[in-house]
Amino acid sequence: MPIDFQRQARRARLRLAGIGLVVLAAVAGGAVALINIDDSGSSQAVSDDAKTTLSPSPNIPSAPGAGSGADLTPATAPKIRLFKPTTTTEGIGRGFEHSAMGARSAAVSYWQDLNIIDDAIARQQWQAITSKDSPDTVDRRVSDVRKTREAAGLPPSGPAPDGISFSTTVTAMQALGLETSGDVVQVWMSYDVYAVFRDKGGNQNPKKGETVYLILKWENGDWRVTDEPQYRKKLTGPQPYHPDSRPAFQDGWREIAHG
Repeated sequence: MPIDFQRQARRARLRLAGIGLVVLAAVAGGAVALINIDDSGSSQAVSDDAKTTLSPSPNIPSAPGAGSGADLTPATAPKIRLFKPTTTTEGIGRGFEHSAMGARSAAVSYWQDLNIIDDAIARQQWQAITSKDSPDTVDRRVSDVRKTREAAGLPPSGPAPDGISFSTTVTAMQALGLETSGDVVQVWMSYDVYAVFRDKGGNQNPKKGETVYLILKWENGDWRVTDEPQYRKKLTGPQPYHPDSRPAFQDGWREIAHG
């Protein structure tokens, strides 16, 4: 019986549409949470071990973005406007200023730009934004992209299937300095992932409300991603994000103004 390559490609595209974004910066050993969509369009959980075990961070009024409005929530507080990148290299925006807002802007921009299914492009991007003091980061992140591909029934290395692309939107973020100098910052983000089909438009069942963090270090005139152990041990987990949560607002969660 001849192999139906079109049917195989369609199944791979459907699975990819439901996978969403692997937690490339997962806290616990690169664990991932994946959702597959089978050929009938129904969703099925594959794994759910990407939950962080970090304790929530305390309410720190001096944390970047934190505030004292007792009745405010991320949804009712003013949204923050982030800086745009001033340059693009290896398919990822860069060139953010040396400031707290620059670090937050870099984290959000990086996460939205990162390719989640083409491992060759992902490697180039991670190499462009990773600290020289964190040499294992690039291989670990590319390995996560390849796990995503395998979960979708694709070869571990290669481009996205023809006719499908992904869009990541960070909806809210919380940042906290890990060094008194302000040169090392943890940034937690809540984000959504959409699959876009060339012939059908956007995914009707996007992955929404995913949470991830990046640690950024100011290095050689740019914000770089680092997984150095001396900073990871200082990492604190945030209050759970919800747009209507007062504790989330007090913990520094802010919604991002897009457009």
